Amino acid sequence: MKLHKQLERNEGKIHGLDRVLNETTEEGYTLDIFIKKRDHDIEQWSKKGIYQWVIVFHFNDVPNPNYGFSYYIDTLMEKNKDCGLALYGDEHSISAEVMKRVIAFIQEFVDANDLPLDKENEEGKQ
Repeated sequence: MKLHKQLERNEGKIHGLDRVLNETTEEGYTLDIFIKKRDHDIEQWSKKGIYQWVIVFHFNDVPNPNYGFSYYIDTLMEKNKDCGLALYGDEHSISAEVMKRVIAFIQEFVDANDLPLDKENEEGKQ
């Protein structure tokens, strides 16, 4: 899936929330993948501006219309970029190739919005 939408930077506005990446699991299920604001507030993270966004893997062709999984984008950006991702044990997973596109999708969102990912871990490394 190629991202056709160009993201622009504007002060005070978050870009890329309307984008959807369409992919397929290793098992053949179609996914809508999108980024949204996290549902709860953890003061320590909010002060640092980290762990504010989640990426949602929403399954399209399953009986439950609400079926899906979400991960903090910060967590996925720390992950080994050369492997796939198990969404639900060994029942649902995405390949390394799909995961590379997911990481690129996240990175475009991060870059367009100047998000401070990974600062908590970077501070610990210094």
